[in-house]
Amino acid sequence: MTSRVLPFEEWHRLPEYLDPVLVEARPGHTRICVIENEQGEIVARWLLYPALLAEDLWIDPRYRQKASVGRKLWRLMHSAAAGLGFARVVSAVVDTEMLPMVAHPRLGAEMLPTMVTFPVRGV
Repeated sequence: MTSRVLPFEEWHRLPEYLDPVLVEARPGHTRICVIENEQGEIVARWLLYPALLAEDLWIDPRYRQKASVGRKLWRLMHSAAAGLGFARVVSAVVDTEMLPMVAHPRLGAEMLPTMVTFPVRGV
């Protein structure tokens, strides 16, 4: 078994190469860690890419039905994220009433079934 960071020139070997996350990933900032078997087949992978974590989305319940408030907040978040140089935002949504606002397919949202956070050793 071999473990290595897959060079950009070999990303096409990944079965999910056209996954929206990979399409937006910037090769200079993204690392794809792979494990290959003796035949060179990728048997495991873990994608590391820069993403901005957006947390604590909240709109006063009295204003949740006012589309202009949500649109203004959405546009401001996009502007701020772009200003920081991020192409993707990851967000956990705790308030289930807010979920339809950010998870609407028209907005390009993709639901992640699980998210985990943990410290990186050596940092």
